[in-house]
Amino acid sequence: MPNYRLSRIVFHAAIALAVAWAGQAVAARADSSQPTTVDADSLRYDDLKQTSIFTGNVVLTKGSLILRADRLELREDPEGYQYGVATANPGKLVYVRQRREGKDEYIEGEGERVEYDGRNELIHFISKAVARRLECEQMVDEVRGQRITYNQRTETYTATGGPQAPTPNRRVRTVIQPRGQAADGTPAAGCPATPAKGSR
Repeated sequence: MPNYRLSRIVFHAAIALAVAWAGQAVAARADSSQPTTVDADSLRYDDLKQTSIFTGNVVLTKGSLILRADRLELREDPEGYQYGVATANPGKLVYVRQRREGKDEYIEGEGERVEYDGRNELIHFISKAVARRLECEQMVDEVRGQRITYNQRTETYTATGGPQAPTPNRRVRTVIQPRGQAADGTPAAGCPATPAKGSR
């Protein structure tokens, strides 16, 4: 599917979602300078391969970024770029949440597998993939598909359907809430920017 770029002009519903989601989902740039902390039940580290494998109730935090999984493999290449693969046990999903810098807005994503490519700044949500944009903890936009890829560098994303898409027809599905209205249909109250939360 084509990439959708940030724009202030809403041409139609599909473009409206892409504009809103990509525009508000900018990852907190300050997160990149924060230390990475990983809690898990066990760790196996290979110094030669520069690989760490965490298993059991894995929780990774890096600034406002939070990742929860059952298994996480992290590695670093000779140039210092980090790569990660997070997976969940059967019947569960990997969960990722990150705040947009300076505002009470978040992106949440889930999938049976999540891959991070530090060199290219790509996050892949794979199998039963869902991505949501939240304002003041209210869902504003949602995308579902077999695979959702978010490019942090270009602020674009792609979504594709398939047999592992969490939709009845296995196609990509987007839900766009009316502007100024919460997911339950009530008017959305404005909320001021607040300090970043450490966890949900």
